[in-house]
Amino acid sequence: MRNRRVFKKIVALTLVGITSSSLFGCAQSNKDASSVVSGPDDNFNPTGYPIVDEKIELNVLVAVGPMSGDFNEMQVFKDLEEKTNIKINFEQVPPNAWAERKNLALASQDMPDIIIGGIGGMSDSEVIKYSKQGIFMPLNNLIEEYAPNFKKLLADKPDLDAVVRNPEGNIYGLPFYNEQETERIPDNLFINKTWLDNLGLEMPTTTEEYYEVLKAFKTGDPNGNGKEDEIPLTYRANQTLIGDFSLFGSFGVLDNMNHLMIEDGQVLFSPVQDGYKEGIKWMNKLYTEGLIDPEVFTQDQSQYIGKGQQEEMIVGSFIIFSDENYVGTERALNDYEAVLPLKGPNGDQLWNKYATGYDMNAFLITKNNKYPEATMRWADEFFTAEMSMRGIMGEVGVNLDYKDGIYTIKDAPEGSTTTEIRSKTCPAAYFFGMITSEMEDNIVYQEDVERKKERCKAYDPYTPEEYLPVLRLTQDKLSLRANIFTDIFNYVAEMKAKWVTGELDIDATWDEYKQTLSKMSVDDYVAMYQEAYDDYKAQ
Repeated sequence: MRNRRVFKKIVALTLVGITSSSLFGCAQSNKDASSVVSGPDDNFNPTGYPIVDEKIELNVLVAVGPMSGDFNEMQVFKDLEEKTNIKINFEQVPPNAWAERKNLALASQDMPDIIIGGIGGMSDSEVIKYSKQGIFMPLNNLIEEYAPNFKKLLADKPDLDAVVRNPEGNIYGLPFYNEQETERIPDNLFINKTWLDNLGLEMPTTTEEYYEVLKAFKTGDPNGNGKEDEIPLTYRANQTLIGDFSLFGSFGVLDNMNHLMIEDGQVLFSPVQDGYKEGIKWMNKLYTEGLIDPEVFTQDQSQYIGKGQQEEMIVGSFIIFSDENYVGTERALNDYEAVLPLKGPNGDQLWNKYATGYDMNAFLITKNNKYPEATMRWADEFFTAEMSMRGIMGEVGVNLDYKDGIYTIKDAPEGSTTTEIRSKTCPAAYFFGMITSEMEDNIVYQEDVERKKERCKAYDPYTPEEYLPVLRLTQDKLSLRANIFTDIFNYVAEMKAKWVTGELDIDATWDEYKQTLSKMSVDDYVAMYQEAYDDYKAQ
């Protein structure tokens, strides 16, 4: 055994010595990236299994959701422990305690070996801050030596390779890379097809036809109860999944939470474009005629969803990720249909599409970790299709079936949901790994998700060729954004509400509005994203 360990140590050191011309070499001259670790001990196997001869334990701080099961009892980690000889001890932290517990851990000398943030649990600015303090290890060399699966993903997915590094070229976090198409076109416009039939109306295809339909919904008593209780159109303003951002596409502009769009390679601030102004005028027309829910600027999530759950149907049209989530499965199947993006007065017909989903900082190794090489080999297991499925989607025989290369999501037992069963079986979205488009093609979801996928295919021809990718900003730019964007966002939201409701006239105040945004440094805000976008394209 002693001779075998000496041989392994020589192999490991030799491997380290031949990486100077690798794809990660560009970052190795960086001071941070070259100071990873002194090297593995002779308990570690650089290839083959187990990863370590004598069992080691790693402590992990992980953000979880309200339905998450006990990670320590999940079969995927028990099986991986048997295969690798690495035992993982998870400390699970719920959302309401995550910020405090994370900050306490990072300030402590007794910090965990690994932090798994999941769903935005660690921001870019936090990773930059703590990496400069030496708390998070740069992973470049470790990935090069011990993560062949992740390296293959980077080679196969250039978009990921372009954003996984920070502006200095270092990689500090392994991601959750998500190419599920349903996440890229999250919002859809739905209409009450039963009401259309009751009133003898056709499915609208233009903003003008849609306006006429909403008028008929308001005055024609389409639910037949003799009351004027119909809400022609409702949504929650300034929200991605359930809001009005994509409606501006009928006027040649696409808005979003960043208020940025790309046209011919130029980053533009959406709310100062002429099309945005025309979209506001159209919304004002609908609002002043009682066709838009007067609570779109004030209702919370429960109030919004509650309108779709009434015993009698009162909503004619709404915006959401999936209509089942708003009106229930029965009504979604029988009464509502998705409306394709509406063609505007100048022929514009666009809808938002977002970049592939990334949680870039989903897996981080801290300076307290004594076994970074073994840790990287363990983590790399989850960048195979099988282990990513087990970590993110669940277990075959529990919530998944598997046959001839196809995974099928099983129906949940009565009294439960597929989301609940998945969350008890695996970490789900609170983890790292990948769901690539190739994997997605081999997953059969439940009926509601399959319908969502079909809607995405129908909407896709109306999405822009260029849209804002995930961009990594420097600490200076992140600080600038933090200083100016909140005020910009709030001012844009305030003025939209005043214009749509008619409190202010947009023509009379438009120039002053743009001047105010200029004073709020909106040009600097756009410029920082233009620079980041240009850098992204150059990679």
